[in-house]
Amino acid sequence: MNKKKILVTGSDGFIGKHLVSALKGRGFSVYKFDKSQGYDICRKDSFSSFLDKKIGTVFHLAGKTYVPDSWDQADVFYKVNTLGTQQVLEFCKETKAKLVYLSAYVYGAAQYLPIDENHAVDPSNPYSHSKLLAEQICRLYAEVMGVRVTVLRPFNIFGPGQRDCFLIPMILKQIREQGRITVKDSAPRRDYLYIDDLIDACLLAMKNLKGYRLFNVGSGAAFSVEEIIEIICRHYKRDIPWKSLKQARKNEIPETVANYRLINCELKWKPKINFKDGIKMTIEAG
Repeated sequence: MNKKKILVTGSDGFIGKHLVSALKGRGFSVYKFDKSQGYDICRKDSFSSFLDKKIGTVFHLAGKTYVPDSWDQADVFYKVNTLGTQQVLEFCKETKAKLVYLSAYVYGAAQYLPIDENHAVDPSNPYSHSKLLAEQICRLYAEVMGVRVTVLRPFNIFGPGQRDCFLIPMILKQIREQGRITVKDSAPRRDYLYIDDLIDACLLAMKNLKGYRLFNVGSGAAFSVEEIIEIICRHYKRDIPWKSLKQARKNEIPETVANYRLINCELKWKPKINFKDGIKMTIEAG
């Protein structure tokens, strides 16, 4: 097994592209695994061509991610996010590769803030439930089958290249194309982490020498949709008309704030890029 050889599932996605670039920049040999290349995360034979590559670490990013779609496509979300993860674990078991799995926010409405890893889990939609089930499979493979697994629970990630169905790129697209902003609900507050900080956490997670580790990855601060619009408007140095339709999403969560103390203690990770600078870099990247 070669520690410098990495397999990245979901390599052509928003996070995957940033991760592949960072890994290559650090001298790793990266094998890409993505549905755009014909690979199917749910099929065991999709991994067959990588069995002899002596992969040291697998980053598992592939999956269905857009929460609203999970209500109408729950079967697809469970198949891809949960059963697909089990196929990745089978590959890691067979090849003795470590796994870094990107999970999701699975805590539901916060019982206290900031939210640490001991907070009760309470998935509020099929997407987060499918990710929690995948975490449980990861733990089983780690504790019973000897696969070394690090699970990262990112809060809200943003940055250049994100699809415009997500909040921040959607706002920026509206400004470019319409000169005004319309959002469904301006009240929810979220912990937003810039993509480069998440990538740093991923790279540090490769150091796991234990069986199973789980870490929150977030900024430790929250911003409402309204505050985000105000910050973006200040960047453009002009007032941009905007309105809220006051349409709350199903099972909406009022506020999330990450407690990242554990990953800071164990992996020496902490966010380096504050939200306003991240917005600036996202806008300037086009």
